[in-house]
Amino acid sequence: MRRQRWSIALRLALLFSAIAVVILVVIGAYLYRTLATQMLQRDDMDLLNKATVLRHLLAGEESAATLRAAPGRVLSTVYGEGVSLRIEDGPGSLLVQNGVAPRPRGALSPVPLALDPRATDIRELPSGSGRARGVAVMAATADGAPLRVWLARERSERLLVLRRYAADLVGALVAGAAIMTLLAFAIVRHGLRPIRQVTAQTNEINAHRLNNRLPVDAAPVELQGLGVAFNAMLDRIEEGVQRLAVFGADLAHDMRTPLNTLMIETQVALSRSRSVEEYQALMASNLEEYERLARMIENTLFLARAENAQLKLDRGKLDAGAELSRIRDYFEGLAEEAGVALVLEPAGAAVALHAEPILFQRAVGNLISNAIAHTAGGGMVRILATPHHASTMVAVSNTGAGLSPERIDRIFDRYYRGDEARSMDGASAGLGLAIVRAIMLLHEGQVVADCSRAGWTTFALYFPNPGENDS
Repeated sequence: MRRQRWSIALRLALLFSAIAVVILVVIGAYLYRTLATQMLQRDDMDLLNKATVLRHLLAGEESAATLRAAPGRVLSTVYGEGVSLRIEDGPGSLLVQNGVAPRPRGALSPVPLALDPRATDIRELPSGSGRARGVAVMAATADGAPLRVWLARERSERLLVLRRYAADLVGALVAGAAIMTLLAFAIVRHGLRPIRQVTAQTNEINAHRLNNRLPVDAAPVELQGLGVAFNAMLDRIEEGVQRLAVFGADLAHDMRTPLNTLMIETQVALSRSRSVEEYQALMASNLEEYERLARMIENTLFLARAENAQLKLDRGKLDAGAELSRIRDYFEGLAEEAGVALVLEPAGAAVALHAEPILFQRAVGNLISNAIAHTAGGGMVRILATPHHASTMVAVSNTGAGLSPERIDRIFDRYYRGDEARSMDGASAGLGLAIVRAIMLLHEGQVVADCSRAGWTTFALYFPNPGENDS
């Protein structure tokens, strides 16, 4: 069973609500604690004040007997305030009592007559309805008779107020949490509207509308980076689709020529009976076309694997001079046949480079064969290897008319062939330089075409040298 996913708006709303609830709980607990402390302090101060007042009243009584006979003036100080009062004479006889005595004698040590009662003299006392706070003080009548006074206030009334306050806090907390959740959900949903707009605009992009782009400037700051990255991805996809379309058209064009040749030659041969020699010549001609198709397919597959990084490189340290010498010897016969001088310029010292040997030979071989094909009889092709900053440069130069800026920009595209290349013998498929570029990308290097030197065209390969840790 698929688990239900919550929306971002709901998650954020609940998160904000939870944070607000925590804050409200902390504030409510602080307010509750503050109120309880203030009520306690207020009750304690009231007890101390009453104890002081009682001392003054008792000092005005003639004697303990007078107080026992007429306690009304003393009792009026605690009437209707929930305060229990108990007054005893020196021997311990009860003189005045209001309500239930706070605690039997001896539970509180009375504050001496010479000292004023303080908050530290108040103690917690058990009572019939729970807990109480009381204080005991010594007093005296006008005739000097000592008296003990106990005062206590029940906590039930204060606790009842605190319970009501706590219930109000909880109710306000629940109502506030519900309101905050709804408001947070509405605000977050409104804030996420740009994301829904981006989603709607993205849904409008398809294979036939790859030129659509997200409006980055109108997007919030948080989405601008995403919009830029998404538009850049669309640029790459659009470029890839366009290149694929051009590649398909070029591939179909280049494969059509050998296929048409095969069909026409076969139709001509079948139009009437031929001799064995004629059929052999036809088979030899067809074989050349088949080989051309095989090379085209092989090169296309190589490019596809290279651009998808499916080729594993086994790079090693090579002697550039020795490798270029072997490549020159291989192409020397082709150069002599074309009437072109193939020269390997010696370096002052041994030049090392790091590359995969087979791919290095293929890249340089493609450049040399391309240079020979585009060099007129009596011309020259030069090969050079030299250190260049943090890389090794291998350059292949040939004499000739050079390349126009338009051709330099497209010379490494698949199946691209300039008019001169197409006018040769039709053997080129326009993949040689594209393969060179793919090989250099695999080596994390680059290939550069240069026609700035008059009468010369130079293709330079830059193979990066690994650092000390990689060697």
